[in-house]
Amino acid sequence: KEIKKESAAKIAAEAETETELQADGLGEGDGAAATAAAPVPASPSCAPIPAEAMEGEIQSQNKRRAISIDVVIMPEEFRVVEKFDSLLTLKQVRIMLCKRLSLPLSRFSLKTRNQGVECKDETYLTEWVTESEPSGSTAGSGAGEGPPVPVPPAVAPQPQTQTLELIGTVSPPKAEEEGKTQNSLSSFEVMIDTDINGHPVLVNVTVDREKDSKKAYFGGYRDKRNGKTYHHACTQTLRKPKESKTVKFTRETQTIKISNKSAQSKREQGTQMARKDLYIDSSADKIITSQPYFTTEELLELKGKKALAIQCFIRQCFAWRKVANYYYTKKDEEKRKREAEVEAERAQKEAEAERIRRRMEPTTKADFDALYEELRAWKSHQEKSIKEGGGTHDQIQAALRELLDKEVKLLQTIDKLRIKARSKVKEDQIQARLELMASPKEWLTSQGAYVDVVTPFTTRASELVQLYHGLKLRNIPDEQRIDVLMSVKYTVKEFDCPLTRDIINLCNREKDMLDRGRSSVSLAGLRRRLENLFLHFVETPEFNPSSHNFQRVPYEINSRTKIYSKSATALYSKKTP
Repeated sequence: KEIKKESAAKIAAEAETETELQADGLGEGDGAAATAAAPVPASPSCAPIPAEAMEGEIQSQNKRRAISIDVVIMPEEFRVVEKFDSLLTLKQVRIMLCKRLSLPLSRFSLKTRNQGVECKDETYLTEWVTESEPSGSTAGSGAGEGPPVPVPPAVAPQPQTQTLELIGTVSPPKAEEEGKTQNSLSSFEVMIDTDINGHPVLVNVTVDREKDSKKAYFGGYRDKRNGKTYHHACTQTLRKPKESKTVKFTRETQTIKISNKSAQSKREQGTQMARKDLYIDSSADKIITSQPYFTTEELLELKGKKALAIQCFIRQCFAWRKVANYYYTKKDEEKRKREAEVEAERAQKEAEAERIRRRMEPTTKADFDALYEELRAWKSHQEKSIKEGGGTHDQIQAALRELLDKEVKLLQTIDKLRIKARSKVKEDQIQARLELMASPKEWLTSQGAYVDVVTPFTTRASELVQLYHGLKLRNIPDEQRIDVLMSVKYTVKEFDCPLTRDIINLCNREKDMLDRGRSSVSLAGLRRRLENLFLHFVETPEFNPSSHNFQRVPYEINSRTKIYSKSATALYSKKTP
């Protein structure tokens, strides 16, 4: 820092001297000539400076000055002009440019703009500075009289700031650099500002990792959007090995420590030998002799025999399992075949029964179309057989007339079946509609469950449906039939209209006929009419509000369901009991 301050003071003094010389009308050459022509008075405080020392001082000042660098960044053709210290290397300049412009250092290079020569990193900027001729050289008169007079550094001319024109190129990344991950790096460079002048410095950091260590997998997840896999944090850091508290590889671990301990058994035993004063019974003693010596060859032979026996048994077991597998596989296949045959036979019988039922009791349009198709096929076959059978013209016509009569009877039978199926379908529709009227309402709660709710409308509909089912009953005693008729009568009597009056008249008429002992066959038409009128009553929204949701078209009050006034009702009540 002290050196920089002194250099700055000297440069400032030189600039002031040059300004004074220019103000007096002296140029760079004129100043030198004037200095050489006019003798400089010797000063006791300022000794004469040698020419070599003055030249070296000027060159050092030129090297220490700032250099302007004009860089064109390719391929964007972005121009940057910066000033740098002349003592910096081109690598430091490149680092500072990358740091300011956020460029990758490994792919950024500098070249001269004119010759296109690539700049080396170890080259200093002072080597690119054009050395100017020293302005303090001797200049004399034409006769060459007088000694040369040195020019002090204070009056030396200040050179202009030079500009260095360069081209910066950012090369595209290589394929291997793109695929390189942080885990595969063994070392990387970090840019820090630790220089004494504040210049950035690259520090090479070496990554120390265990190459053969394999981390345990404790879970993670994968991002479906880009396919990246993320592991838990515990799998990214190796745990420190536990320090063993025991001393290893020492004599203490290799030598067994022996200690003597006494123990008292629960049962005491001993051995007593015979003596001359002691008799020991030896009648139960056994003489044990050693067995013949069993050699190693005999042991190996015995092992071979036992191993052979084990192999035979294992192979026999494998054979038994294989045979059993074949047996049960064949048995299961036969069972499946029998079940398939039984199922096919049952399906065939059901299909045949369904075809017969569709012929005997057709219900749908497809059933009747099949009957008509079979009738046409039968008729064409009969006509063909009659015409090909031979005979006179009169016989053929008679056979055709007889065939026509049979066809007419069959058509009549099919029409009767159609009427019967239509009435049955209509009855089923009526029954389903009445059940829906009388069924409780299903309400959806906030918990998502359905609750059955009985409303006054559903209660009214349920009562009317029960009365209708009572009217539909057959083969019941006359007393029960009369009770049903009276219930229907008093139910419809609440509303006075032409429809209810007809129902009341029919109820009174059937009750009168039952009292006279008429048969049920003679009352069939009366009962059918009463059922139809009461069904009309049940399906009218004025009398049964639940039936409003089952109207195909908007309901309109007609003359049959229009309720009479109170005076007309009172008059009718007097006439009709």
